[in-house]
Amino acid sequence: MKNLKSGLFGILMLLATATIAQEKQGNGGWQRAPEDQAKNTVERLDKQLKLSQSQKDSIYVYALDLSKKQQELFKSTDDRKAAFEKIQPIRLNTDAKIKSFLTPEQSKSYDILQKEMQERRQQRQK
Repeated sequence: MKNLKSGLFGILMLLATATIAQEKQGNGGWQRAPEDQAKNTVERLDKQLKLSQSQKDSIYVYALDLSKKQQELFKSTDDRKAAFEKIQPIRLNTDAKIKSFLTPEQSKSYDILQKEMQERRQQRQK
């Protein structure tokens, strides 16, 4: 009986491992929901720019829209380079909308943050 339980436990562990591996393979790694990505974006910006609640709410809407479009685009193609090129104009448009809710000081800091993010994205593409 003890061997049967051990065998069943081993099989369950093997199945769990296989399931996790398949989920990771789906799109090159773990994918967060667009809502989580947008929330993380707003939290990161709030930390750096000290946003008001109104700014957070407004920026969340645009960050969520961008996250949904990015996820849809990356799911619809295997060519990551082409996807990055297609998402760039959408990202620029979203940046402009986000900046419209920022003060001039916040806007300058946002530009610096965006340049840093762009450099990181370019390094990941290589």
